[in-house]
Amino acid sequence: MRLLIFLLLMTVSALCWSEDGRVMQLEKALIRVQQEAQAVHQQFLMIQELRRHEISGPEVADLPGAAAQTTPIPKYEEMLRRQQNKKERIEKYTVELDRLYSKFSGLNEERQALIEQIELLEKTSAE
Repeated sequence: MRLLIFLLLMTVSALCWSEDGRVMQLEKALIRVQQEAQAVHQQFLMIQELRRHEISGPEVADLPGAAAQTTPIPKYEEMLRRQQNKKERIEKYTVELDRLYSKFSGLNEERQALIEQIELLEKTSAE
């Protein structure tokens, strides 16, 4: 009888230990996901600012020394090339922003799933 009680207590304590260990693993994963989401958010903000600066920047600023009266007017082909380069940079920033947004959204979904798993394990261990 004592052996049966001992085995029962060991089984219950092992289940509690495994649930605590599982919660700790989930919390570590949650911290990792939150840190990664923070890094992605910071990247997003930097790229967003670069894109905003590129869009709002005046065309004249692209020309070296355009304010000086002694600077010759650039050729039409050169101006077209600079405009095309600017357009390509803006498109590149837009694609990167979309990618970072998707990654951030995925990390938020993963974070939410981890939180739900932790809450479920804590609820079941409290009962």
